[in-house]
Amino acid sequence: MKTKKYLLRFIYVYLIAGFMSNLPFVSGYILRRFDGDVFKYSNADASFTWHDTFGFKSSPISQWLIDRYIAEFHPEKKNQQVYRLYRINPLCFWRWSHYLITSRDYEYRSWKEIEPNRVPYDPENRYQAF
Repeated sequence: MKTKKYLLRFIYVYLIAGFMSNLPFVSGYILRRFDGDVFKYSNADASFTWHDTFGFKSSPISQWLIDRYIAEFHPEKKNQQVYRLYRINPLCFWRWSHYLITSRDYEYRSWKEIEPNRVPYDPENRYQAF
């Protein structure tokens, strides 16, 4: 009975913390503070890379940005799909809103799979962040 009561309290506190930490301004601050180096994206040959830092003036990744890259550089069809380079961890409750809004649009691919095919870094290419 006692452990059931503690378990229910834990679940209740976990859900409240998850809700509070996913409010818009709170979520942005927490993501910038704790996860500033986690959210990275790339295409198959790393000619397009993006790093979400959640800064005040930095924009998150968007389909518009990817379409601009495709229109400017005309990559091969296999290099037009953008992948997320991070795994979704449901225990990190402060990331839930980002997972539901942004991460669901991109498939996961490991950087270890992309790096051998990487094109050389081009300083003229403003779409290569790293």
